[in-house]
Amino acid sequence: MKIWLMLTMVMLLNACQPITRIRSDEVLTAVGTASVTAQRGETLEEKQFRAMRASKLEAYKELSEQVYGIRVSGLTQVDDQALGIDKTHGAVDGIIRAAEVVSTYQVGDSYVTELELNLRKMKKMTEYGESHHVPRNDAIIF
Repeated sequence: MKIWLMLTMVMLLNACQPITRIRSDEVLTAVGTASVTAQRGETLEEKQFRAMRASKLEAYKELSEQVYGIRVSGLTQVDDQALGIDKTHGAVDGIIRAAEVVSTYQVGDSYVTELELNLRKMKKMTEYGESHHVPRNDAIIF
């Protein structure tokens, strides 16, 4: 009886395994958030819609930073041994294809959007051609 039970359990657990496995380093995830009250709009529904859109764009920006990296530009001025102007600017530029929205939901005053990007699928999508010129790593955009 024990052998029969063990064999049944092994078969059931084996049936739950995915047919193909995707390595975790081939799938990127990103989360974007946006406040509802910070949005422009006359009605609450319009503000919520804008917050949903803004959270989605924020998640795409995070994915783009993971794929292409982020350019950081800084300026620090010292005047008479005292720190004067201190500015830092970051920028990212790239095309994200084949990202999928995992979920969008509201948490308190904010909307949250979770995206997932399969890098193999994105690479395959580039075979269809580029829609815009993406700068090389050494190109300066600001």
